[in-house]
Amino acid sequence: MVNRHVSPAHIICRTLLLGVGLYVMLAPIPGYASLSPNFQIQEDVVGGGGNTRSTSPGYISQDSLGDATLGPAAGTGFGAASGFITPSEATLSFSVDTSSVNLGSLSTSLTRTGTATFSVTNYTSYGYVVQTIGNPPNNGSHTLTALSSQTASATNTEQFGINLTANTAPTTFGAAPQQVPDNSFGFGSAATGYNTANVYKYVSGDTIAGAVKSSGKTTFSISYVANIAPGTERGSYSGNQTLVCTGTY
Repeated sequence: MVNRHVSPAHIICRTLLLGVGLYVMLAPIPGYASLSPNFQIQEDVVGGGGNTRSTSPGYISQDSLGDATLGPAAGTGFGAASGFITPSEATLSFSVDTSSVNLGSLSTSLTRTGTATFSVTNYTSYGYVVQTIGNPPNNGSHTLTALSSQTASATNTEQFGINLTANTAPTTFGAAPQQVPDNSFGFGSAATGYNTANVYKYVSGDTIAGAVKSSGKTTFSISYVANIAPGTERGSYSGNQTLVCTGTY
């Protein structure tokens, strides 16, 4: 039996997102030359002093337009960088910018929200995915109910969920993925299920973000919501969320 006259439950989430326990997995990627029976391009040099040439048994060329052009040329699935000679090794850089999120004290009439950010830079690979691993906050004997599908926040109902976009309900918070310095360099995006404003979801193991091609830096904002029901157990709740970033080839 629930005593409805006691003070509101205290649901404190202090360690939802931690830099420790963070895993970045990157498989090796081979370097391939652009070639055909008549042509081969190992590395196209744009510059008067470049030493790498485009050659085949019947042709040879060396571009000489100056090393002044910057920025990538990109299609739906592939991109090309211009400027000085680029290294052939793939690089995946991943950082969690927020060490913890405190959702404070919850009541049946109040939704608590919070945000955290992480960033990914992906160079000369074919993209990446970011997964979330971990259970919702718990007090040792009870775990908050995770939203298994996109659902609007509702008070008086036990809920825990996230998305990766800007929201206006239950309040104005969060942000869409930010491309650095702009969207001609970065191509990361929130994954389906986590990219719609004002609805939330949390399933451990889900892909929550990614890019389908080589991308500059993208900063992602995770928006958290938590609600409790009259029957939610009292106590201090906490949980760990691990983000796993994997290069795709």
